[in-house]
Amino acid sequence: MARSASRSRSGAAQTRHSQAAALIGQRIVAGEWAVGMALPTEADLSRELDVSRASLREAIKLLAGKGLLSSTPRRGTIVQPHANWNRLDVDVLVWQTSGGATKSFVKDLFELRRMIEPEAAALAALRATPEQRAAIAETFEAMANAEDIQLSIDADLAFHRAIVRATNNVLLAAFQPAIEASLAVSFKVSRAGNVLLPYTVPMHRAVAEPILAGDADGARKAMLALLDRSETDAESAAVEDKN
Repeated sequence: MARSASRSRSGAAQTRHSQAAALIGQRIVAGEWAVGMALPTEADLSRELDVSRASLREAIKLLAGKGLLSSTPRRGTIVQPHANWNRLDVDVLVWQTSGGATKSFVKDLFELRRMIEPEAAALAALRATPEQRAAIAETFEAMANAEDIQLSIDADLAFHRAIVRATNNVLLAAFQPAIEASLAVSFKVSRAGNVLLPYTVPMHRAVAEPILAGDADGARKAMLALLDRSETDAESAAVEDKN
């Protein structure tokens, strides 16, 4: 019982510092605390966020690891330049859209996707094992049969995940968390209306079929067309950049 209680307290503490990190991180990314600015004192910030000083210190360490903050004895905790931020960190990606994705963020996001996904689709067409082709087919069928927007998004994410895995490129697989986070953010923005878009299934079928047929060039072109359409949807839902 004592061990169970200890684990429970440890889990609660971890949740508290993670929650505090998210609250601080969102405010930094939103520009509430500008680059070079010092955060409030530890006492003030722990009181404002309703967390212990120990949890706050852990939150600061977490954000420092993502490149958002640095702490020095004389200056306190300082917001770091944007160039220091780990933009591919899953949390940082998500925080950038917590107040709505900006048009410049959407542009950057889809430029990144175009650098990765069309070639991933082409490699999958050439390299996928029978099991991996089956996974791509199954995730596409799940998307085609999805009855609501969340099921469609879940299946869509699984479909793109299956394609990246089917490249059998171990270095690309190392980027999987960042790729998935960028996809999740992209889906959140492009499907902000919470409706099943009529062209989603046909355009994904156009990607799946050449991959399953071993047609690398066809898979590449179909993925590019899918990204073009998705970016148009995301841009229409994006907010204007702040001056």
